[in-house]
Amino acid sequence: MSTFSPAGASTNSNIPAGNWQGDLLVKLLVRDRREKAFTDFVESYNSLVQKLGKFADRNAELEQSEKSATEKHSNLSREVEILREQGSPLNQKKTAELEQQIQALKDERTELYKTQGKNAQRLLDLNDSLRVHEETEKRNHEEVQRLTELNQALTAKVDLQVQVLREKDITIQLLQDELATLQLEIGKIDERMRDLERENGQLLQRWLRKMNEEAEKMNEANQFYESALEVHAKALEFQSGVVIVDKEFTPMNNVPKSITFPEAGTGTIRWYKYLNSIYLVILSMIFTCTPHDGEIHSIVSSYDGTMFATGSADKTIKIFDSTTGQVKQTLSGSIQSVMHVSFNNTNEMVAGASNDNAARLWHLKTGRIRLTLTGHVGKVYSARFNGDSTKVITGSHDRTVKVTTLVSGHLDNNLRFWDVRSGKDIKELTGIHLGQITSVSVSPDGSKVLTNSRDNTLKIVDLKTYEVEQTLHADGYKTGANWARSCFSPDGRYVAAGSLDGTIFYWNTQKSKLEKTTKEHIAPICGVSWSPQGGQLFSADKDRTVCMWAGLR
Repeated sequence: MSTFSPAGASTNSNIPAGNWQGDLLVKLLVRDRREKAFTDFVESYNSLVQKLGKFADRNAELEQSEKSATEKHSNLSREVEILREQGSPLNQKKTAELEQQIQALKDERTELYKTQGKNAQRLLDLNDSLRVHEETEKRNHEEVQRLTELNQALTAKVDLQVQVLREKDITIQLLQDELATLQLEIGKIDERMRDLERENGQLLQRWLRKMNEEAEKMNEANQFYESALEVHAKALEFQSGVVIVDKEFTPMNNVPKSITFPEAGTGTIRWYKYLNSIYLVILSMIFTCTPHDGEIHSIVSSYDGTMFATGSADKTIKIFDSTTGQVKQTLSGSIQSVMHVSFNNTNEMVAGASNDNAARLWHLKTGRIRLTLTGHVGKVYSARFNGDSTKVITGSHDRTVKVTTLVSGHLDNNLRFWDVRSGKDIKELTGIHLGQITSVSVSPDGSKVLTNSRDNTLKIVDLKTYEVEQTLHADGYKTGANWARSCFSPDGRYVAAGSLDGTIFYWNTQKSKLEKTTKEHIAPICGVSWSPQGGQLFSADKDRTVCMWAGLR
C-alpha cells in the first residue's frame, strides 16, 4: 500500500474537477490518512506472535528435560531401594533362594530344550511319514482313477457284448425258425421220397413186366422172321438150286462218345444231340468235375465269359478256364465258408462273401487279398460290385445292406428297393413269395428283377411299375438251398434255375413256360450262372460238383 504525506494532499487542488480518476485518488488518500494510526498496532501484534511461538518451543524443551530427569530420579531411587534390601541377612537368604530357583529354572529350561529337540525330531519324522503317506495316497488315488476308467471301458464293452448277444439271440431264433421249417420240409421230403421209392418200385416192376412182354413178342417175331426166311430160302433153292446164306446186320448204336482231358484228369466231355433255339437253350453238358473239398455255395461267370468262379465251404474260391474247364487259380484267406462270389467289370478282381461276417476282395494277378470289408455282425451271404466297380455291396444275415444296393431280398419274404444316394428304401413289395427269397438278379437291360424263393417259384418284377410280371414254376422244381441263385440269359429271353434233385430248369420269359430241363447233378444245385457271351452255362451243387454246359446259338 502506498502512503502519502500530508503535504501531498495539497496536490489534489491540481486535479481537474469532474474527472473520475481524480475522485478515486482523493478517496485513497483519505483512507490512508484514516488507517495510518493502526499501523503500529499491527506491527506490535506480529512481533508478539513471533515471541509467543519461541516461548512455546522453549517450554516444550523444558518439559522434555523435566521428564528425563524424573525417569532418571526414579531409576536411582529403585537402585537405592535394592541396595538397601541387599544389605540385610534376610535379603541375602532370599537372594540365595532366588538364585537356587533360577538355577532350577535353568535346569528345567535345559530339559525343556532337550524335550523340545526330541519333539522336533519326532515332528520331522512324522512329517517324513506324512509325506510318504501322502505320496502313497496320491498313487492310490491315481490307481483308483485308472481302475475307474478301466471299469467304465469294461462296462461299455459289456454293454456292447450284451447288445451283440441280443442280436445273436435274434439270429438264433431266426435260425431255429428256419431249422423248424427245414425239418418240416425234410419230413415232407422223406415222405415224398418214400412215396417215390414205392412208386419207383412199382414202375420198375411194371417196366420189367413190360420188358419181358416185349422180349417175348420180339422172340416170337424173330421166330416168325426166321421161319419165313427159311421158307423163302427153301423156295428159292427149290426154284434156282442156289443156297442163300443168312447175312447178319449190326445196326449202329447211337451211344454218346466221351473224351477225358489228360491235363486235368478230373473232367469228361460228353457230346449229345440237341436242338437249336431262338437264341440259346443249354441242352448238353460238356464238362464236370469235383474241385472243392466241401459244399459249393456259389458259381458265377466273368463279364467276358472267359472264366467262371466257385465259392465253397472249404474256405476257398477257385477260378476256372471256361474253355478247358481247368482250375486256373485258387484264392484262399477266408476264415469260414465262402457263400457268394462275383467279378468286377474288368475281370481283375473277385469279391467273396463269407460266414465269418466279412467280405474280401482278391486281385487275380497276384492271388492275394486286397481288402477285407468288415462291419456286419452276421453271416455275409452276398457281395457284388456296382456297375462301375467303384463300390462293393454286401448283404448279411444281420438284416443290413452295405454299402447300398439297388435291390435286396430278405428272410421275411419281401423285396425291397433302395436308393444308392440316400441309403433309404424307396419301395417294398410284400407277400410276393410265401418263403424266404434266396437270390435277386437284374435282367441284362436293367428293366426287370428276377427273384428265387423257398416257395419253389421264381418271380419277374417290372422295375417301372413294381408289379410281378411273371411267375415261373414247374412240376418237380424245388429250391435246393437258402442261398440258391437263378439267372437270366444274356438276352433276357430265358431264365435258368437249379432244383433240389439236381435238375436245371429253363423257362422262356416271352412265353412264360418251361422250355426244357437237363440233369447231370445228383445233389441239390446251389447256383447257376450264364456266360455273358451266351455260349455256356455253369452250375454247381452241394456235393462239390461243377458242370459246364454248352448249346447252339
